[in-house]
Amino acid sequence: MALFCAHATASAQCEADTTVYLTDFLFTPSELTISVGETIAFVNAEGLHNVDGTADSNPAPFFLPEVEGFIDGVCMGTVTFDVPGVYTFSSSIGVQPQLGMTGTIVVDAETLTDRLYEFWGGGALESLEAFQSSYALTSYFSSTYYGGANNPGWTGEIDLDGAETYTLFVPSDVAVDELMALMNLSQFDMLAFYDMPMALKYHIVPGVHMAADLVNGLALPTMQGQSLTITTGDGGIMVDDANLLVSDITAFNGVIHLVDQILAPQGYPSATTWDVIQQSPDHTVFEQALLNEGLDEALRGQPILNDNEPAEGPFTVFAPTDDAFFAFAEENGFADVDELLSSQFMDDIVSRHLVEAVYESGSLSNGLNLSSYDNGTIAIATDGAGISANTAPIVQADLFAYNGVVHALGEVMPFAFPEPTGTCGAWTIHMISDPLGGTGWEGATVNVFADGVLLASETKTTDALESFSFPVDEGSRMDIIYVPDGSPAYHGFEVVDENGQIIYSSNGSASWSGSIPPVSVYGLHPCGAAPGCGLAEITFSDASGDGWFGGSMAVYSQAGLEATISFNPDFDGDGYADYQSFAERKVRVAVDEGEVDFFVNPGVYFPESCGYVVRNPDGELVVDQDLPAQVPENAEGVLICESSSGVGEMPEGLLGVQLYPNPAVGRVALLGLAPGLPWEAELLSTTGQIRQSFQGVGPQELHLHHGAPGLFLLRLSASTGEAKTFRLVLE
Repeated sequence: MALFCAHATASAQCEADTTVYLTDFLFTPSELTISVGETIAFVNAEGLHNVDGTADSNPAPFFLPEVEGFIDGVCMGTVTFDVPGVYTFSSSIGVQPQLGMTGTIVVDAETLTDRLYEFWGGGALESLEAFQSSYALTSYFSSTYYGGANNPGWTGEIDLDGAETYTLFVPSDVAVDELMALMNLSQFDMLAFYDMPMALKYHIVPGVHMAADLVNGLALPTMQGQSLTITTGDGGIMVDDANLLVSDITAFNGVIHLVDQILAPQGYPSATTWDVIQQSPDHTVFEQALLNEGLDEALRGQPILNDNEPAEGPFTVFAPTDDAFFAFAEENGFADVDELLSSQFMDDIVSRHLVEAVYESGSLSNGLNLSSYDNGTIAIATDGAGISANTAPIVQADLFAYNGVVHALGEVMPFAFPEPTGTCGAWTIHMISDPLGGTGWEGATVNVFADGVLLASETKTTDALESFSFPVDEGSRMDIIYVPDGSPAYHGFEVVDENGQIIYSSNGSASWSGSIPPVSVYGLHPCGAAPGCGLAEITFSDASGDGWFGGSMAVYSQAGLEATISFNPDFDGDGYADYQSFAERKVRVAVDEGEVDFFVNPGVYFPESCGYVVRNPDGELVVDQDLPAQVPENAEGVLICESSSGVGEMPEGLLGVQLYPNPAVGRVALLGLAPGLPWEAELLSTTGQIRQSFQGVGPQELHLHHGAPGLFLLRLSASTGEAKTFRLVLE
């Protein structure tokens, strides 16, 4: 900020706003306060005196030479005070100053800081609602503000209380609120972010520019270094992309204009890495993929700006363009990009494009290897053509954000799709949710393990039926573990084996005590190797909600280990247990006939509040270790059943078909149908009128357009000649 050159001038005329009289060793008055621009006449009524205002501390010097006074008064001259501040003066002849012939003049002025104060606390400008910007400007650029000269961020370069003149463009509170929401920051977090002073300087222009001076095409150089562009039209005056709301709020040292947008210098971050992607017209597919995988919140975190926020990041995001995804889908045999987005591999594809650290283009050197979000490697290469990440070229670098940086890629990084089948082919899991349950599963997952090794972890991202497949090998022990989130009462899944048979299904439900999630299953075997006994059901209870923390159970039958059940697994690798606590948890375990052993570790907290019971496939209680105030013990040599009930033997045809949900709104799923079984269905009123007709193959969802809610009949016919009628309540 250039200093405004204030001055004090003297003249011989004694017409002035105020008069100071000089007598022997006395100025009368010796202390006074005036406004900027006012004049003071000095009149000598006795003795030989001068008026010496040349002290170094004065904002501007002034001096009137010595004159001999008499009782009628001799006009020594007048002084005009154009510069605010505190002035000291004396008659400097001989020892007159030591004898007390001194005085003080305070020149008061309404500065830009004074006007900014008026935007809050009942001030005259409070109704204009620009408190937050005014607070920020005075915090960094006012020497009289409590944070000014004592503020480590204040360098003295700009002083809104000084004599240098400025034009301030002050954003409204609405504009600031929008930016805070965009950046996911509170007022004080945003005020303290690292480049706030430079961002504010872009709102400050040296000199006084009234509204009449803001003509079309004018470029105003700011204290930040870049220039603001003025445009005018039928809508009024615009400063960059902001509209001028209120103009010409004047102060002694400048003028304030109120605008409706934050003014952003070129190259400054727009907000978070998520916002950069969301606002890009070329990254709509990548945006949807991040949403589907629940990564948008991670990319909105502000760990740089807010140390107290438990956020992931900061991030370097390698973001493939829409064209890159279209080409990738076609090259890898997907019907379209939507099929790619819904594939079970999309989470792996997306994760390998994220790095939890900041690498601007200048830091990307040839041969550099970065660790991706899925713990893979991103190999950086540079040559005359530019920079590539895992051979995918960066087509636009350094899209800056307050929590990292985004580099746009012209290709999707290469991805090795896993072999779709194992020695026993592939299994498929169908996932369903009630239309009233919102979009998808809200973060709940189905996790597939083979011999304790995670093969897949999938969530449902839409309210339509979704499926995923995975390879299975002979002799493997398969665990299908559901981890709840959202409203699990509306979730369900079914497992289809390598022969197209439904070997397991479970749906959530609701009770008076809350939502009951689908039941996980342990110990299923591929290639039709059904255990001899079937599914035992284990219900774990925990009165404290913490008793099973860190605990586990191992189930052994004569065939060996059937299940290892962990009560606090971390399937997603975020460092937090997926099951934080529970009052009751139910699982099913496939066991062989004969004796079965249950070895239990109830955990480290409140083990006496834990308990469990086991029921055989017929629902009969065979183990009861849910005992008051007692630590549950192992149960060994338990006879679950004596003859095989065949866990893989599901009813054929329509016998095992279910409707879910019922009651239903808008759609209902047909569960329990063999994948290749053709069928037809009719929705009937209770009087037999056909309201809708359907046909399909295997499990599907029916979209209902039935009119008024009420009781209906759904008649289902299969190609096998079987028929079944359901009662269906539509809401």
